[in-house]
Amino acid sequence: MSVSRRGRSLFERAAVPLVRVFARLRVSPNALTAAGVALTMFSLLFYRLTVVDRFYFLPAGFALTAAALLDGLDGSLARLTGKESKLGAFVDSMSDRISDALIVVGFMLTGYVDGFLAVAMLASSMLVSYARARGESLNVSLKEVGLGERAVRVIAAILGTFLGYVNPAAVYVSAVFISVVSSITVGQRVWATASVLRG
Repeated sequence: MSVSRRGRSLFERAAVPLVRVFARLRVSPNALTAAGVALTMFSLLFYRLTVVDRFYFLPAGFALTAAALLDGLDGSLARLTGKESKLGAFVDSMSDRISDALIVVGFMLTGYVDGFLAVAMLASSMLVSYARARGESLNVSLKEVGLGERAVRVIAAILGTFLGYVNPAAVYVSAVFISVVSSITVGQRVWATASVLRG
């Protein structure tokens, strides 16, 4: 089991009481997914304001953290309430890609991530997901393959954002880290897929 998957398993067990609260309130999994995207979009306002005062890295970080928590709960809520579906999985996957793109935009708004790095960050992150989707469409399981699963990338973005309050250059470092670890993961998944398909 990968590090991020073990972390997710621990998170899901710890979050059971909160998931049960959402279930009693009859909150739908899709509502949590939508709220996560909305919070990520809201963080763009704070990222933009960091050019005026680095204090705004803090609310941006809290918005991303809340979004990540909600994103981690929607699957658990769907399983608990018996609302798991292929449509829900599709919506969740699409919302993750939208949130990833929004984080890149947020980083650019700080002025510390230029267009080249932003493109590298976005392209490598998207290719991580595409490599898995394409590989699994060929019946190659890639669940345990790769260093930079989405949880790792999101945590790096959150840490970079909070540390931006201390030194705004942390956002640049975070973007570089995400780009590098994503590229490595793409390579790992391509290699794993090719190895299986070659027999």
